[in-house]
Amino acid sequence: MIQNLLLIRNQAQLKEMGSPLKYNILKELIKAPATCQQLATLFGCSKQKMHYNLTQMLSQGLLKVEDEANINNKEVYYRATARSYVLDLAIGLETSEKILDNRNIINSILEQEYRINLNNIADKLLDEALKLTKGMHLLITTGKFNLPLVEKLLVEAGKRGIYTTLIYQDLEQLQARAEQYSLIAFQADYENFNHKLKEADVYLNLNGESRIVEVTDPKKIQIRNRMLEKGRKIIKEKNICLAMMPSLLNDTLSEQAIESEVQFWRALDIDYQMLSDKTLALCRKFVNKNYVEIENKSAAFRFAINNIWAECGSFGKGEFQSPIINLPGGEILIIPKPGSMQGKIIGDRAYALGEEILHPEVEIVNNEITGFSAESNQQQLAKAIETGGKDGRKVALICLGTNDNIRGGNIDNALKHKSSGFISIYWGSNKDVGGDIAGNIEWFIQIENPQLNFL
Repeated sequence: MIQNLLLIRNQAQLKEMGSPLKYNILKELIKAPATCQQLATLFGCSKQKMHYNLTQMLSQGLLKVEDEANINNKEVYYRATARSYVLDLAIGLETSEKILDNRNIINSILEQEYRINLNNIADKLLDEALKLTKGMHLLITTGKFNLPLVEKLLVEAGKRGIYTTLIYQDLEQLQARAEQYSLIAFQADYENFNHKLKEADVYLNLNGESRIVEVTDPKKIQIRNRMLEKGRKIIKEKNICLAMMPSLLNDTLSEQAIESEVQFWRALDIDYQMLSDKTLALCRKFVNKNYVEIENKSAAFRFAINNIWAECGSFGKGEFQSPIINLPGGEILIIPKPGSMQGKIIGDRAYALGEEILHPEVEIVNNEITGFSAESNQQQLAKAIETGGKDGRKVALICLGTNDNIRGGNIDNALKHKSSGFISIYWGSNKDVGGDIAGNIEWFIQIENPQLNFL
C-alpha cells in the first residue's frame, strides 16, 4: 500500500530526485505501478539503463516493489513509496512562489487523497453540533495545535453572521501562566476570561494543551478552582452551551500523524442525529438497573448508577442530554452512586499528566482507590492521585464510547474513549455534569472491549 508522504531527509535521496529522468520516473510511478520494460518504452531508453536507475532509487527508499501487482506475473512491478515527497528542511517547501508549511501539505492530503472536505465539517459543527444561528455569540479558546479547525470555524461563522471571540493560549503561554505568572496576573487572566464568557451563547474550549500543563503552586490551584467555580455559575445563570475538545491536532509530517488526523476529521464528520439516537438508546438500557458490572482480564468491578448522561457531540433535547458536549462526540457518562463502586480495575492503559501508563491495576473500595500498580510509569499514577487533592482518589465518571467513526490505532489518546467498545474510568471533577467530586487532576484508565453485565 502506498504511503501518503515520504520525508526526504538525506543528501543521497535529494541527489536521486535531482535527476530529471528519475524525477519523471517517480512521478509516473506515483500514478500506477509499472515494469522496467514499460518504463523503458515510455521514456525511450534501454531496459538496462532503466533497471540501473530503478535499482538506485530502490536503494534510497524512493521506490518499492509492488507485491500485489507481481502476483502471477514474471516481471517485477515498481511503485512509488509515497504519493507525496517533502523536503525535511527548515527552509520549507517552495511552490508557485509561496512557502507551503506543514499544515497546507496535510490539508492537501486530507482533501485530495481522502476527499475530506474541511469546510463542510466546520459547517456541520456550527449547524448540527453547536446549533449556532445568525446573531449568536461564539467564544473559542485554543492553542496552536487546534488552529486548523478554528480557522475553518471562523470563516464559516463569518458567512453566517455569527459573532466570534477568540482567546489564544499556546503551550508556552500556558506553561508561563502555571510557572511564572504572579498570583495577581494568574487571577487576572481568569477574570478576563470570565468577563468574555458572560457575552457568549456558546463556549467552545479547544485548549487541549491545558491537559498536559500542570499547576503545582497550591495558591494558584486555589485561585483556579475558585475562578472555575465562578465560570460554572456564569454558564448556569446565562444558560451558555459548553463544548470542549481535549484532543490535539498535530502538524508533524509523518505517516502516523496523518493517519491520526484522518481519523480525527472523520470522527467529526458524523451524522449527529444518528449518533444522538444511538447514545440515548444505550442510556435507556441502563435505567432501573440495580448494578452494572464491568469485567475484563479476570478482574471485575461493579457500581450503582447515581446519574447518567448522553454526550452526543451536539446540543439536543433528549431526556439524558449532557449539559456539556465533547468533540468528537459519542459517549455515555455515568456518575456512580456514592459508596457503591467496589472491585478491581485492570486497564489496557491510563493517561495522567501527559504520560501513557501501561496496564494499570487499581483496587476500588467505596468508590475510592485503595491500592494501585502499573507496568510502566507507575510514578505518574501516584503523582496524579497525590496532586488530585481531597477527591484525588474518588472515581468521578465511568464512560462508554459510542462513536463508530473512531477506530483506535494512530489517533490522539483523548479520542479513543469515544470509540465504540471502549470504557474509560475518570478521576478529576464531575461538577460540570452535576456531580460533587472535585479532583484537581483529570486522568483516566481505558479498557478495550470489556464484558458488561447488569445485576
